[in-house]
Amino acid sequence: MSYQEQLNPWVVHKLMPDFKQAAVARFRHRSDAEAYLKIVARMIPQARFAIAFDVQQKIQGATPSASEAVA
Repeated sequence: MSYQEQLNPWVVHKLMPDFKQAAVARFRHRSDAEAYLKIVARMIPQARFAIAFDVQQKIQGATPSASEAVA
């Protein structure tokens, strides 16, 4: 996840057939994502959209145990 994506964790996804989804837009605040969702739902009434909070974390390796942290 890029730094810009970390700053904008609220994502509006377009829901597609076969349980697929595509990220349409990212926002810093949920209220902005909700407002965008209302507008895009009016513009494309046949499509389905959803808001999600993206919490991906970078995993760079195992966390050190307590004995390794002290050493």
